[in-house]
Amino acid sequence: MDDIFRLLLFIHIGALLFAAATNLVMPVLVPAMLSLGADGRATLGPLTRRLSINARLSLLTLVLTGVLMVAIRCDAGLWANPWFSAKMACVAAIILSFGLGFTPWARAVPPKVFGLVTRLALVGTIFCAVLAFN
Repeated sequence: MDDIFRLLLFIHIGALLFAAATNLVMPVLVPAMLSLGADGRATLGPLTRRLSINARLSLLTLVLTGVLMVAIRCDAGLWANPWFSAKMACVAAIILSFGLGFTPWARAVPPKVFGLVTRLALVGTIFCAVLAFN
């Protein structure tokens, strides 16, 4: 079981790094793409779409590997830890912001707000995870 847990942890951290890198790159890449006009959209558009898809896949990977790691190592008492509960609240905020992006209400919320919420929740997730598991 330890080897399976370590493999899941490796995959989990890799997905976290990819999600964090995408979350940092996209706010810089999209304005640059828009400022370049049609040529910029033609050049950088496929890249931003691919990064967006990969970020969603990394979120799915994070949730699945996280659930499996908790199932392997921990019991129900983990929820009594306030840092773990805060971590899960941050994860829920990330999932809700992604889910809200697929609804008609997404047009009413500026993209900068989505980015800010996601970045803050990502930092909160990492911070709370460190405190919950140490």
